[in-house]
Amino acid sequence: MKSLIAFAHPLFMLVALLATGYALYLGVLVRKTRNADAETRKKNIKAKYNQRHFLIGSLLLAVWVIGTVAGMASTYTLYHKLFVSSHLIFGLSTICLAAVAVALVPFMQQGKEWARIIHILCTSAVVFCFVTQTITGFQIVQKMVGELY
Repeated sequence: MKSLIAFAHPLFMLVALLATGYALYLGVLVRKTRNADAETRKKNIKAKYNQRHFLIGSLLLAVWVIGTVAGMASTYTLYHKLFVSSHLIFGLSTICLAAVAVALVPFMQQGKEWARIIHILCTSAVVFCFVTQTITGFQIVQKMVGELY
């Protein structure tokens, strides 16, 4: 059971990283649609990039929050303490920045360009933090595998 607990979080978050890349891709398409000529915009609106970006982003926020809490809970369950490390700091930073980015959505829906710019800056920082957290997470997984064998 300990192995299942220990490796569920990394697998869960790896899937979230792939979904993050897809959300980023959709966000770029939404931005291109907004700035495109009338014909291209019409075609891209039919593809509903904005709705897919919104849906994936909303799901990712839930996954990140649940993944962070689950990771902290599994660490506490296995080791009876939390380790303050770059992995934890980047994980907490990811969900804080993502929460700010999502909180800006109502302002973006009102057409506020400043909200879009801050949203893009926050989500860019989210991607950086999440990738960095993934790297530090792989180091932790390697350490756990070394302890098992």
